[in-house]
Amino acid sequence: MNKKMRFRVKRGAAMTAAAALGAFAASPALAEWLRAETDHFIVYGDTSEGSLRRYAQKVERFDALLRTYYPIQTDHEIPKLEIFMAEGRRDMNRMSPGISEGVAGYYSPNSGRIYTIVDTRSSMGDVVVFHEYAHHFMFQMQANAYPSWFVEGFAEFYSTASLTDKKIQFGRHNPGRMNSLTMGFSSWAKMEDVLKWRISDSGRYPAHSYYAQAWAMTHYFMSTPERTQMLGRYLGAVAGGEDSVVAMQAATGRTPAQLQDDVWRYISGSINVTTPQIAVTDPQVAISRLSKAQADAIWLDVRLDNAPIKPPAEEETEDETQSEAQKARRVRERKEASENRAELIRSAFALGELHADSDVGRLLTARAHRLSQRPDLALAALAPSLDANTSNAQVLRVAALALLDQTEAAGSVDDANELRRQASIYLARAMDAEPLDFRIYLGLNDVRNGQPRYPTDNDISTLEVACALAPQSFDCRTRLAHAYMARGMNPEAIAVLTPVANSPHSSGYKRQARAMINRARQALHQAPLETGPEPDDEDDADAPGQATDAA
Repeated sequence: MNKKMRFRVKRGAAMTAAAALGAFAASPALAEWLRAETDHFIVYGDTSEGSLRRYAQKVERFDALLRTYYPIQTDHEIPKLEIFMAEGRRDMNRMSPGISEGVAGYYSPNSGRIYTIVDTRSSMGDVVVFHEYAHHFMFQMQANAYPSWFVEGFAEFYSTASLTDKKIQFGRHNPGRMNSLTMGFSSWAKMEDVLKWRISDSGRYPAHSYYAQAWAMTHYFMSTPERTQMLGRYLGAVAGGEDSVVAMQAATGRTPAQLQDDVWRYISGSINVTTPQIAVTDPQVAISRLSKAQADAIWLDVRLDNAPIKPPAEEETEDETQSEAQKARRVRERKEASENRAELIRSAFALGELHADSDVGRLLTARAHRLSQRPDLALAALAPSLDANTSNAQVLRVAALALLDQTEAAGSVDDANELRRQASIYLARAMDAEPLDFRIYLGLNDVRNGQPRYPTDNDISTLEVACALAPQSFDCRTRLAHAYMARGMNPEAIAVLTPVANSPHSSGYKRQARAMINRARQALHQAPLETGPEPDDEDDADAPGQATDAA
């Protein structure tokens, strides 16, 4: 969904259990972790109360800026985005072992947990958070089926905002993007390719050219009211299914070549920086202190949420179009992923044992057992926390998932159904305790998926709630689209999948969404989506952050 910086997992990441535990518990500062809550964010930081409060107010002001221009109307409460403040490379590696030194932060909208991590020691920290939150915010907007170039251009446009308690500015230069644009007009990608987010047949243009031109084009259209109106007409036409190039020419009266020349001339001069005359808010912030167990587990907790329960299956055949270097890289990455998974399990067991008498420790142990393919032991680990008065939604949800893990090996259909029944009870209690956690609704979908009469109206309603709470989750959208298509609701499926299909970044979810849309369009006797090669995210070395979009 968002701009990526190269993400690498270093070799030799595996550690012994003792060393893993030491890495998370050695520093006494971990006991000082604080939690700041505002109207739209929950921010965690191992920092002073004053620093945490100022940071929480800054991101809340950024939300207020976006809502001033793009008010969001909803009939439900919007879940708050979690932000984790990393103090340098050590913390970044604790969240993502082996992460590239150039990554200043990233945003993860997957089905395990939706959060952002930022390296507060990086000069790009604010740019990363503002860029990624702009993506997060855009998915909440009613008309969120935007073309790929505008998804990135919108985030880039607001990422350089400056927000203090005195003044707000946005639309400032992005030095990295300007460097890409000033290599010469001949180095620009063709406007037709940018509008459709694809590369030429020759593969001539690297991804950073596209991101830079997306930023420049967005800035151009945002620079005057007349151009902003043109942009609105174009976006409306594209959302209605019109070809991007045709819609742009109709909205602007300019050919792609003429528009490219217009944008070149605009960024070659002095671009507009906006200082809006809006009130600078003084957001309210509630500060609380994490327990010792919560502080020690701060990084492991998120990693465990995002780890797939079953390791990804290795492909039996390699893509014949891949070079030997690419094939070798994939083998290396699979090996490193396996080592990191093993290290995660060892670390979770070690820390779980240290805090065995708390819900935090029991959850660490239970999730480690699930990753080890022992859901029965996971459930046993949670048993002391699972009495009739349990209101810990996380304990209840993980217990339900451990029950569902056992259905495939159940001795009979009746046994499997009993496991599902018990899981449903735990999930219902979890929903009462934490109704805004979209993962609980996905758990209810797991109970029902593949069962007789699926999907019923209630099954679809459950998935619609999950997507309303987490419109950023591609997993939510894909599940709902499958349910819609099973009921012959093909226009609805296309609508919910379009933001996934328009994602600027390649992923399994994107490929699946485009294939599903084409099946839905075929059922509606419509032409399939246009296909073509796309920019390679690995080429975008100038991007501020890393996106993760699959658990």
